Amino acid sequence: MDQALLVTLSAVAGVVVVGLLVGLVVALVAGARGRRRLEAELAAARADVDGLRSQVDDLARVAPPPAPADHAAPGREYVITSISDQAAGAELAVPTTTELTGREFVTVAAGESLVRVVSLAHGVRRALSAENRNRIRFEMRREVKRARRRRRRDLKDARRQLRSQAGTDLSEDAA
Repeated sequence: MDQALLVTLSAVAGVVVVGLLVGLVVALVAGARGRRRLEAELAAARADVDGLRSQVDDLARVAPPPAPADHAAPGREYVITSISDQAAGAELAVPTTTELTGREFVTVAAGESLVRVVSLAHGVRRALSAENRNRIRFEMRREVKRARRRRRRDLKDARRQLRSQAGTDLSEDAA
């Protein structure tokens, strides 16, 4: 029986050792996969950043920064509210506009639309917040109570007025 116990224990020990080795191999493979996945995601993020950086550089080259408005031509002063310059025939500086390409127009239009959608989403999210709903519920309850008190007061005033009118009619008949 001692030999059978030793054989059983050695078999169990062998299974445990094999199990530990398999677990170790699986852990190493999973770690390597995770590391490769993270490295791939990092490379993709860096590529995205590089693409965005090149787009910003392209936009910076296409549209030069606007000149400050206080740099007027020497010897000329422009007053917007004055009509005398126009009456005298003086030439007024008209800002030149650059034509947008289709891509630039789509970028501007999409940007404005995105800003509107984001601001609308922010407003809706803020309006539907729990704090705001509770505040509205509280104000509605307060308004309903106020309206009920007002109706009760009006009803009492109407009854009082009817009683006083009924009392004056009876006193006129008795006289």
